[in-house]
This record gives sequence, C-alpha cells and structure tokens, in this order.
Amino acid sequence: MALNPTVQNPVAAGGDTGIDTDSAAAAQTAATASGPEINSPPRKLFPFRDMHLLVGDRLQVECPAHMGVGKVFVRTVGYVEAASLIVTTPTRGGQRVNLVENDLLIVRAFSRQSAFAFRCSVLRACRLPFDYLHLSFPDVVHGSEIRKSTRVRVRLAARCAAEGGESQDVILENISSTGMLLAAERPPGAPGDSVRLDFAARVHDVDTGLRIEARIVSIARIDDREPSGAAAMYRCGLEFGHLQPGDHMVIKGLVYQQIIENPASIV
Repeated sequence: MALNPTVQNPVAAGGDTGIDTDSAAAAQTAATASGPEINSPPRKLFPFRDMHLLVGDRLQVECPAHMGVGKVFVRTVGYVEAASLIVTTPTRGGQRVNLVENDLLIVRAFSRQSAFAFRCSVLRACRLPFDYLHLSFPDVVHGSEIRKSTRVRVRLAARCAAEGGESQDVILENISSTGMLLAAERPPGAPGDSVRLDFAARVHDVDTGLRIEARIVSIARIDDREPSGAAAMYRCGLEFGHLQPGDHMVIKGLVYQQIIENPASIV
C-alpha cells in the first residue's frame, strides 16, 4: 500500500509547476444522467504512478449530476495498486456528501508538470475510524503537460497607478504567472511604463492582499465613446516585474485553482 507522510501538492501549496492550454483537455468534463464523462480527450495516457500522489494531496471530484453537488475536494489517504484509491469523504457546507457504491466520478489532479483526469466509481463508503471512500483503481489516466504561460479568466477588482500617476479602479480579466490583462476606463500609462496594482486574491478560502509591480506591454481600445458620454474602455496587457516569492506563490495558486475548479476558464 503506497503511503507517504509528506503532504505536498502544487494546487494546495502553490508549488512551482508549469501550465499549458493542453491542460483544458485533461480537465474538461461534463456530467450526463449516468455520471460524468470526459468531453475532450487529452493528448496522452499515463500510468497511475506518474501522478506521484502523496498522502494529503488535494484532488477534485466531480459527483454524479443527479446529486446536484457538482465539484468537491478530497484528500488522498493512500492506494492499493490495481485495487483501490482511498480518499477522504467530501463535504459541502460542512455536511458529508452522501456518495454510495457504484456512483461514477471524475477525479482531477495536478502533479509536477502535468494535469490529470480519470474516471472511477465508488467501491465502498466507510465511516470508521473516519469518513473515507474506496474508489476503483483507474484503468486509464488522461493527462497533458502544462507550462507556466497559461492564462485563466478571472474578474477581480483592483487599483492601478503608473509611477507618479493617479490610481484608478480597474478589472483584472485574466491572469497567469507571468502577467495579466486588465480593463480600465483610461490607459494607466503607455507601453513600456511601469504600474503598480493592488488587489486581493482568494485561494482556498483565504484572502491575500497583493501589491504587484508590472510593465505595460499593450493597450487596446475596446469601446468607442457612447452617445451618453460614457468613457471609453481600454484593455491593457501587463507583464509582471520581479515578484516576491510569497506573491508568486499566491498568483500561481490562484491560476491552478481556476484550472482545477473551472477548466473552461483557460484562455
């Protein structure tokens, strides 16, 4: 039985892995009446061991559509090769999600430089000495290599100001570990100018305030002035400057969280 007391997971701990748009293929799923299905076949098939699952690793589970639960999270307890994957029982709103034998699930995970997804079923729901599930050992694991430049859609309020300039409210529309796209009422500067952004990122239910230095790389007008006199809107592409390690970890955590919780958010 494979058990490891070290708890480390790129999604939960903000580890440094890369991301690619191919990860959408590994994570994109849809639910049907009989259970979730994988819509977009990923590029590669992997053996189970290539996920490098450790005890405590966070996995996303998509429950059967008829339950109306959607996506929940569990922790890896261990596994028995070719027999069972053991995970904690998921909860929603503090209540145990009542999965039963033969329920069909989609499980998603990130490990190192790949994103994974596989189908399985509930073999047994156990209550002692704690709530946990035996899941069928996956016959096939779909996966795709990922890289750091992938952007995910977000909608975050922020304040942005050029050096020595007046700050303004902006909306962050997408973000990656290397930059972001924002929408603003007026350009915060010209291409090549440095700007400062203040915003809060919520990662695993924890809000963290960030102050980021970035450089404007592009500006595009996205809406002509309306007859009512409303101001035009602009989209600005930004490239991050030197990020502090803590800020870098939070931004990566936000990106990974979006990928695993909302695969369709990948740009």
